[in-house]
Amino acid sequence: MKLGARLTTHAFSAGAAGISFVVQPLPGSDQLFVIPIQYLLTASLAKERGARLSKEAWSGVHQIIWGGGALRLVLNLTLGLIPLAGAVTNAITAFVTTEYLGHYVDRALDSPDATPPVLSIQDIMDAMTSLFTARSR
Repeated sequence: MKLGARLTTHAFSAGAAGISFVVQPLPGSDQLFVIPIQYLLTASLAKERGARLSKEAWSGVHQIIWGGGALRLVLNLTLGLIPLAGAVTNAITAFVTTEYLGHYVDRALDSPDATPPVLSIQDIMDAMTSLFTARSR
């Protein structure tokens, strides 16, 4: 992942996490903010590259965004009853799904005519570790 795309992804991820943390007391309210942020991230990364995502890649984008939203909602309705635990969990899941989305879009834009990449748990771990390795380069 190039530096510009990495910084953009990290900025959007931090914004999504911050908003999720703040609005957590109202179950599901973070969806009103995080989902548009994630679509905006997708559009920003595509614009940065001057490329378009394929229809198949957009399908993956929708699955990541709405699957992450469903995950946050379920966790919010369960852990949200525990003070601070719900807010922290909500922020973490918003951050991780936005990072995952950024890496997915970046890989899909690497070869727009090819089948979109299938991301693994290792890719999520790589996305998280890139937060710390980016500074050392």
